[in-house]
Amino acid sequence: MHQWQNLLADGNDNFHKKNWLQAESSYKEAAFHLDMLWTTDTKNIQLLMAWISVSHNLSTLFEVQNNPDLSLKYLLIPHNRMLSMTTSNEQCEDMKLIASNALKITFMPILLFSNRYPICPSCQKSLEEFKQNLDAQQYEVH
Repeated sequence: MHQWQNLLADGNDNFHKKNWLQAESSYKEAAFHLDMLWTTDTKNIQLLMAWISVSHNLSTLFEVQNNPDLSLKYLLIPHNRMLSMTTSNEQCEDMKLIASNALKITFMPILLFSNRYPICPSCQKSLEEFKQNLDAQQYEVH
């Protein structure tokens, strides 16, 4: 088993035991390892999805501790990274496609989060527009 997988399992165990600091530490270390591995193997979708999942685990961890600001931060980190990759001139078309598909995974938790916590009308409008764009792209691919 890879080190990041052990760290993720430790984080999950500590989360279920409500050992918040230990869970946070394990998740952050797993995210670090996944990020390092993914930078050397950028087309490895499993590593990317694991990194996104660990970020979402951190978001959930902070949400259950009543820290919605930090929770949102860990939803936005992978979303913004994928968004920047889709618009980067430095990325090949394969990477842009991978990032575009990952946006569908990173966006829904943000949308759900916005239903649980109040956000400004401008941000809500931006979320709705982004969702419409994602829906439109989905129909273009099929």
